[in-house]
Amino acid sequence: MTATLQNLRFVVWAHNRMRLLKTTLALFVLAVVGSASAADNFQSLRAGLPHDALYAMARADDALWAVGGHGMVLRSPDNGKSWERLASPGDFAALDVTTGNSQPVLVGQAGKAFEAVGGGNGWKALETGTDQRLLSVTDLAGGGQMAVGAFGTIIMRNPNSDSFEPITVDWEALVEDGFEPHLYDVLQTKSGTILISGEFGMVLRSRDNGKSWSVHNNDDASVFALHEASNGLLMGVGQAGYIISSGDDGESWQSSASGTEANLLGVSSSGNTFAAVGVRAVLSSKNGGKSWKALVNRDTERRWYQGVTPISGAGEDRKFIAAGQFGQIINF
Repeated sequence: MTATLQNLRFVVWAHNRMRLLKTTLALFVLAVVGSASAADNFQSLRAGLPHDALYAMARADDALWAVGGHGMVLRSPDNGKSWERLASPGDFAALDVTTGNSQPVLVGQAGKAFEAVGGGNGWKALETGTDQRLLSVTDLAGGGQMAVGAFGTIIMRNPNSDSFEPITVDWEALVEDGFEPHLYDVLQTKSGTILISGEFGMVLRSRDNGKSWSVHNNDDASVFALHEASNGLLMGVGQAGYIISSGDDGESWQSSASGTEANLLGVSSSGNTFAAVGVRAVLSSKNGGKSWKALVNRDTERRWYQGVTPISGAGEDRKFIAAGQFGQIINF
């Protein structure tokens, strides 16, 4: 009788445990489906290693380029679906790349700059005249490039030259106490204006190819990235969720609420949609930056992204590719 009771109790226990297991599995499946549904606009295209980092992305015709830590250079021939690792110019942090004039040019740590040879099969060192960290580089309309970086560094390369030359700035006239701010991004607008973003919300503006400069924005928060949309609207993003925009070629700037305190490191646009990425933040705006919506999932809440670029011929679902921590590349 005792053995029979024990067997009965075991059967009841096993039955209840199986029901609990089935319920747990069902809830797990629902959770996974719910997570996928909440993040159906997000796709991971590449996963790197724990110590990998990608800092910048750029497009050259149909190819996408990404650069990062330890001189990592990646290229995609198919709009980000697959990536190949190219020859590295050296073991240093490659912090930005530009691809608009002839061969790609990248810049980075310790004032290093390189131009691609043979489409990225090799690299030619460019003389920069500085050992300051170079944080951004852009192509200029007349050929050549301009790069900016730490402690007010601005250098410019003429077409077909193997070296950059320094751009002299009268910081005493522009900044209180003559402080030389870190400069984080540089671009040339469609009208030829050169804009540089930096510390203290600074946006420098030059209408004469860098011969003279004026300050057109100030704030406690730094501006880490600038972008010009196809319609000429300018967007800047930065520290503690700081977002500014300009509709007059950088002459004046207006701030908008981002809804986040995260540091925003990159900004881009596709059609009428803007995207901003940063430290545990991916945002989008469909009304010219007036309001922003966060894309929230496990990856965006735990990782940082910096380089971001639009996808050519993108549909309505996913418009951008971004790269960042762990060498991950995402599509959203």
